[in-house]
Amino acid sequence: MTINKREYIKILIGSNGGLSGVYLAKELKKHPDFLVYGADTSYTTAGKFFVDKQFILPPANSESFVDSLIELLNRESIDIYLPVHSKEIKAIAIHENEIRHHTDCAFMVSPEETFSLLDNKKSANINLNNAEIPAPKLITTFECDYPIFMKAEVGSGSSGSEIIPTEELHRAYTNSGKQVAFFELIDGIEYTLDCLFSQDYQLLGYNQRKRVKTIGGAVSITQNDASFNIDPWIKKIAQSFRFCGCVNFQYIVKDNVPYFIDVNLRYPSGGLPLTVASGLDIPLLVVKILLGKEISESELKVKNNTQIMYRYFEERFE
Repeated sequence: MTINKREYIKILIGSNGGLSGVYLAKELKKHPDFLVYGADTSYTTAGKFFVDKQFILPPANSESFVDSLIELLNRESIDIYLPVHSKEIKAIAIHENEIRHHTDCAFMVSPEETFSLLDNKKSANINLNNAEIPAPKLITTFECDYPIFMKAEVGSGSSGSEIIPTEELHRAYTNSGKQVAFFELIDGIEYTLDCLFSQDYQLLGYNQRKRVKTIGGAVSITQNDASFNIDPWIKKIAQSFRFCGCVNFQYIVKDNVPYFIDVNLRYPSGGLPLTVASGLDIPLLVVKILLGKEISESELKVKNNTQIMYRYFEERFE
């Protein structure tokens, strides 16, 4: 597609009320040629303080979401759309052709096929193993070594995650009717890998960082750490599945093996500021890709492999 030539580039951040949406707005607002808009399901959101205009959209899982989004993109002549929340991004992937057909807006999301393979924690584990990517053993019997680890089959962050120490508790959760999966508990160093993929599914760059401390699943302290060589593994994943835009992977390294525990087809919920501050400015690079601008090799490299980030909360009042 061709971006309309005008004084400002209009960028819409979807689901802009959370950590990622607020951060993206603050970063992109630093560029004087960008007008940054936000959309969420309510005006009662902190994200509105950091954008030029705030809009309301229905929830991403509602029947009216796509039509409402298309109407907003056209009415406001949005050039670039950055969906943020996992449910929102999945809805965009499912309706990608329809949105591209009815708007002139540019965006990047992984294909619907990738969501079908990796969005569910249980199927992701199976498909990673089938691709010969290390992942914790999926527990399908009560005859196993405890403790084990439980996760909600679908969801973001640590919601629904719990260490299960006994067979009794394992049986109780299994019979509860909740959509959960059980995995081998891996004891090691946990990392997140923030990645950028091109529109033709090529890995462009990444930053590897340790998850030092988390709050509600989102990292609050994280540090770059390139001491473990993840390169052959991420290249193998990139050859096995199709990714587009910003994707992050979580894995635990034990005995020099990375066991992949999560694939998130979205911006990371907490640690992206460290990756950007270290030289890999993924949000700006996504915009440059969508604008058809040239990207230098230096823009795809991390400049500080030991930098640490501390995240804190900040209040706003009205």
